[in-house]
Amino acid sequence: MKPEFRGQIGPHLWPGEELIAACECDVAPGMPSQPLWLRKPPPESDLERRIKSRLPGPVQNFLRPSEPKPMGRFENAMESTERAVDNGLLRAVHGKALHGGWESQAGQFLVTHYSAAYVPAVTLMLAVTDRRVLVLADRAKLWQFKRVYKPQWEAPRASVAEIRANPKGLVQRGRFELVFADGSWIALTASVPPHAGRFAARVEP
Repeated sequence: MKPEFRGQIGPHLWPGEELIAACECDVAPGMPSQPLWLRKPPPESDLERRIKSRLPGPVQNFLRPSEPKPMGRFENAMESTERAVDNGLLRAVHGKALHGGWESQAGQFLVTHYSAAYVPAVTLMLAVTDRRVLVLADRAKLWQFKRVYKPQWEAPRASVAEIRANPKGLVQRGRFELVFADGSWIALTASVPPHAGRFAARVEP
């Protein structure tokens, strides 16, 4: 494990919590896109709220996100059909990247990834400790030359059943699957492909 990984993850560990393994990664190709009915504006930071509270009322109203326009039956059907076709093409090219519905543990992982910011993070840090599984997202600003990881998602260690590296039948270097206790799973790809197998091996009980 790279020393800089420990430096990025260390501040987010609980007292006495032991870091077992970490891997820089991204969601795998072929991931289904987020349906419109799940989309919502990302939460504002305390700084954003403080700045907006000092602006004139008309400016605050202008900056306030508009409520999504309700979709009719025809629009819903068209949107669902288009997404089904797009997701089907992605699966055909890259293989299945998510198993389980949006309400599953893997689905909620993906929902959090999509909704944590206006633009989903390109690089994630998946960390496994003796107590939790954490995902940190790179939120570095354009002027920052190093990655700046911020917490995005976490779950109890017991909620993850296993990590499967390099699953058979798929040609994706560095792919591994995070398998949850409810049977759902999500595929990720290690930024450095050989790290996928090493990461999975270190996490094995």
